[in-house]
Amino acid sequence: MARITAEERRQKKERMDERIVKIFLNEGWSSVTYDRLAKEFNVRKSSIQAYYPNSIMFATALQGVVFPILLDILDFETKDRFIDSWITAYEDPNNHVFREVIEMLLQNILKDGTSPYSRGGVLRLKQHLAQTIGETEATNAIKSMFGELVYRKMFD
Repeated sequence: MARITAEERRQKKERMDERIVKIFLNEGWSSVTYDRLAKEFNVRKSSIQAYYPNSIMFATALQGVVFPILLDILDFETKDRFIDSWITAYEDPNNHVFREVIEMLLQNILKDGTSPYSRGGVLRLKQHLAQTIGETEATNAIKSMFGELVYRKMFD
């Protein structure tokens, strides 16, 4: 079998990343699977696994896409406004993308330990919030929100 060049591999990965973003934004995180990508690209799952060794790695395709969405939705002025905007966005039936981002983060955090990509995203969000309300309050706000989300998941 012919080997692909580094450039061809980069291009294939880029196409897969684009497809992951499209599926995620239109259908949600649960639709981003090895089976789905293999079908979309007409390849075996093992071919997809060569680019994404585990499903948590699908999140790498969302780097640079998700954070700007969160920045547009959330209010970073105070801890209370941040928490209120988070809850409002999470409960908004017309804003499925925010909910999907949160679902993805929760799944990645709870599945065999937090992936560095999910951890990095949360830390970046906390750092952005800390610029306006300080490190301690930002940490407390993030902790409060993840606790709130886990609590709400019990009733979904």
